[in-house]
Amino acid sequence: MKTSHYFWGMFFVSLGALVLIGNLTDFSFQWSTAWKFWPSVLILIGISIMLKNQIGKAVIAALAGIVLALSIYASVSATTSLINSDFEIVIDDDNNTASFDTTYFSQEYNDSIKTAALNFNGGAGSFKLFSTTDKLIDFKAEGFKDLYSVRRNDSGSFSEIFFDMKGKSIKLGKENYKNLVEISLNPNPDWDLNFDVGASSLDLDLTQFKVRKTEINMGAAALRIKYGNLMTTSDLKIDAGASDIDILIPKDVACEIKTDAALSSKNFVGFTKIKSDLYRTPNFDSATKKLYIEIDCGVSSIDVQSY
Repeated sequence: MKTSHYFWGMFFVSLGALVLIGNLTDFSFQWSTAWKFWPSVLILIGISIMLKNQIGKAVIAALAGIVLALSIYASVSATTSLINSDFEIVIDDDNNTASFDTTYFSQEYNDSIKTAALNFNGGAGSFKLFSTTDKLIDFKAEGFKDLYSVRRNDSGSFSEIFFDMKGKSIKLGKENYKNLVEISLNPNPDWDLNFDVGASSLDLDLTQFKVRKTEINMGAAALRIKYGNLMTTSDLKIDAGASDIDILIPKDVACEIKTDAALSSKNFVGFTKIKSDLYRTPNFDSATKKLYIEIDCGVSSIDVQSY
């Protein structure tokens, strides 16, 4: 059988299998960056051409077909995911200048507020949390005018903030798309943080805040989160696509990690593997301060270490 037969045969079998699995199951595994590996198809084809052994040629050609199928499926899946995520893409070729602006939002604080929650819905962009404020919360947003809205609900000593991106529109034209948000929190309340973002960069320095719970739902993103030691118990839950995840924890805080990330690269420095997908620091049973981490992600790079 010709080498090309193995290539095209495995290509169609693999592509058909991926589409069938995606249609008939809840398979939500998104390789949002897998399409970048398509040049490896050229490398594999070149290797198969140089090989004299027919079995070797067939194996390499079949592997090239599989990689090409994965690359095509991943690119189509990422595109449809973007379309289904309530994004509107506007092509702007006129001479009008884009309405970029820096907008400031803030909510007042008073001593009666003991607990607070932030619900951040940011779409695609770059988002940072690293500084304190005398207000309850401050936002600095750089991008299109009127891109965000802020709502607040108070109930007794609890205050809940909703920071939402309007419509998640992206304008393509002569001006580059911009969506940058910097967040500042009051350090006095106990905080619950909820982030729902798309293809983004998320940088959270929580060392100055009392954070009870953090939930992060993100697409293909880069996440860096640094915890402090101000709480006895904290919870971190991450649901991500193909992402780069870096978590820093203080040495005096014990940590437990539960993962559902079989195809991801995991680097848990100083942790002991208790059983499949469960890891703990050696001081977990005796420590007075603990951080519980749950990670459910696609093909990602996960790094957790102490500082």
